[in-house]
Formats: sequence, structure tokens, C-alpha cells
Amino acid sequence: MVCYMTDLSVVNHASYADFLKAQGEKMYDLGSMPWMKYHGVLMPATAMPVYFDLNYDEALQVVKKSNAILLRYATGPQQSPGSWWNMVSRKYDFNSVSASTRSKIRRGLKRLKISQVNEGWFFEQAYDCHVECYKRYKFALPDNRNTFESFLLSLRDQPIFNVWGCKKNSKLLGYVICLVENNGVFMHTVDITPEGLQDYAAYAMIHTILEYYVNDKNLPVSNGSRSISHETEMQDFLQKFNFQREYSELRVVYRTDIKLIVCFLYPFRRLIKFFNVIPFVHKVSSILYQEEIIRGQASRSEIL
Repeated sequence: MVCYMTDLSVVNHASYADFLKAQGEKMYDLGSMPWMKYHGVLMPATAMPVYFDLNYDEALQVVKKSNAILLRYATGPQQSPGSWWNMVSRKYDFNSVSASTRSKIRRGLKRLKISQVNEGWFFEQAYDCHVECYKRYKFALPDNRNTFESFLLSLRDQPIFNVWGCKKNSKLLGYVICLVENNGVFMHTVDITPEGLQDYAAYAMIHTILEYYVNDKNLPVSNGSRSISHETEMQDFLQKFNFQREYSELRVVYRTDIKLIVCFLYPFRRLIKFFNVIPFVHKVSSILYQEEIIRGQASRSEIL
């Protein structure tokens, strides 16, 4: 069952950067684009993927100014497959997906109610749902309640965020928080409980979101770049809905001291990965995996 809480237009003049500024976050300008600092990493503050050819010295100055540990961006896009990509849906046709996927979508829509949710009701149930969702992951941990609820409070009355919920008998089994800008939609957060997965919640929610944004609003939908932080089957799953991998090359500009640490630890990256259960070590391992992707790209370029 699908319903829309309102028929509000998703086209607005607000941006993610404006939202972050209003929350007190500092933005940094580079390459005619606002950049945000997220967990110590500088990234473009946009919903859709963007590609750059940045000047290294200018990027390094911004890293130093912001005291970020690194700046991450992508060049491209490129036609040939590679080790770095963004997942994007620019066209969605229910009839073009497999018969198995169509069947699961229908079953999910029959068993569950998918809609943009009431903020008050969602706030009451969201954290327990969030914690339940993270039982699916080996190493990633849920946010603590204060951090999570502060984030939800920041979304209230913000036109650039749409929250889609999946309900069964008034219980929240999953949600997708969509960041909506004029040029596209980013699925900012996707959390679905094991119980929801059994009722095909993922199939019903992704179908509904693509119908609404791609088909009704003519906006592409992105799930972001390849994950470096934890195991996820989400991007493989999205390919069932004909999401495409848009390939590019990953680039990183490290703060000087971080670059030295990465170079020192890199030979031990596989040993370090054994201790991923420790949150700090998990973060270090993610950075080293990112470095492995970058070095792999360089080796591939030399062969070509």
C-alpha cells in the first residue's frame, strides 16, 4: 500500500549547504563548490555526485585551514568500469525489472504501508528502529540516542528532507531519509529492520521512491559512492532496480601528518583489519582501504 502525505513540490531553492550553515556548520569553498566536514573528512556538500579536477596545493590549503584529516573527491565520470563509482537511477520502469523483483515489490506493497511520515510519530519510533537495523552489520554501530535524536530534530521543517517510512500494524519497520535538491535526490539514510526485510520492505520502499522522484518529479536518485566503512549489499540490491554504477576515479588530499601515518600503516592494513571490531581501528582500516583503492587505480592507469 502506498500513500503520499502531501503533494508538495520537491523543487525548492534551499540547498544542503544552506541547511548545514543554518545548523552552525562551517562551509569551505573550493572549485566553485561548498565543502562540508563529515567525521573529519572534507566532501562536497551536495545531493548528487559531482566531479572535479582540483589543484592539489589549493586543496591542501583548505585541508589545513579546516583541520580536516583529508579531502575526498572524484574525477570523471568515465566510461570504463573501475574501482570507484556512484550509484544513480536516472530512469525507472517497473516493467523492465526482473519478474522476481516485480513479485517482491507487489508483496511488499500489499503487506506494508509506505508513505512520507508524520514527524511526531516517526520521532517516537525511529531510534528503536535504527538500533534494530544495525543488527545486520558485523562492525558498524548505531548512533547513540542523543546523537540520533539531535539529527532528527535538525530535519524538522526542512523542505530539502523527505522522510519515507515503512509501517506494519503501526510499527516502524524501516525508513529512508531523502535529501532533495533541484538537480537530484540523495538517499541520505536507509534503515530497514530484519523483520521489514522479511516482508520485502526494501523492495516496496525503493520502488515507491523511484516512482515518486524519477518518474513523477523527473529527478535522478543517488545512493552515493562505494562504501569503504562497512559491508553492505545495498548497492548490489539497487542494481535490481536498474540503478547504474557511474564510474569515476577517487582522489584524496591528506593532511600532512595523516599522510605520513597512512604511509606507515599501509603495509599492515590486512593485519589491522582483524581488529575492526574496535571503533577507532575500524575508522583507520577504512582509510587504509580507501588508500588501497587509490593505489589500485594508479597501477591500472600504468598498465593501460
